[in-house]
Amino acid sequence: MKHGTPPLDFGVHIAALSIYPIKGCRGIPLAEFEVDRLGPAGDRRLMLVNERNEFLSQREIPALATLVPAIDGGRLRVTACDNSSIAIDVDLDAPIRSVTVWAKEGLLAADQGDRAAAWFAQALGFPCRLVAFGPATVNRIDPDFTTGPDAETSFTDGYPIMATVQESLDDLNRRLVSPVPMERFRPCVVVAGTPAWSEDAWETISLGTVACDVVKPCARCVVTTTDQRTGAQHPTQEPLRTLATFRTIRGLGAIFGQNIIPRHTGIMRVGDPVRLL
Repeated sequence: MKHGTPPLDFGVHIAALSIYPIKGCRGIPLAEFEVDRLGPAGDRRLMLVNERNEFLSQREIPALATLVPAIDGGRLRVTACDNSSIAIDVDLDAPIRSVTVWAKEGLLAADQGDRAAAWFAQALGFPCRLVAFGPATVNRIDPDFTTGPDAETSFTDGYPIMATVQESLDDLNRRLVSPVPMERFRPCVVVAGTPAWSEDAWETISLGTVACDVVKPCARCVVTTTDQRTGAQHPTQEPLRTLATFRTIRGLGAIFGQNIIPRHTGIMRVGDPVRLL
């Protein structure tokens, strides 16, 4: 723990949990989720790719925020802003498609077929395909930020869990003309009951019963300027512009939240205590 930072205490707890079934699309708030070897179960296990098989994100396609997924067992339902919807039985053994997430080329994903591709193309207005994280998919975490060479994640940008602190958002919002909700930062875990920016001191932390390594501050991008209900982007790039005035790390950018790798499987629940280990 960094000198002078107040320790986490009994009142610190998990305030909210969310998963994002399709990378880049709307999240789903949950009361609890299972943590498996890739992170929160059901989180970013699906992804949309363009004609070059590159992943799609809200950085280029803010309208992804208007696609609302729901999962019932192995069935996926997605609803668009015009209330059209599609139900898909996710097939993890479907034909393989080689896809790219950032610099990681050649990830083997399960293509969910022409019917799904046609629906998403209609919803977004350009050709794309839906792929799933299947048995053949391997997405290793950057070894410079892991305790083991075989650590994996799903179709995340890099790490299994991104955690934020409610009091840090409260402090940011006091600096903004128009406050923003936490969903702008798309965390899986929101912690409350600890001082603003105390997450800077986290190294090893227990979220409920799941011990986790805190491996890297989360550098934020233009996605934070997108309304997660409408897909509209803020005209002056708030809250990113204000965040960058006081929360910037050289070489990374504007920082909000921490990237976390769980050490083992388990269950996280809203209300669970949070402790530094």
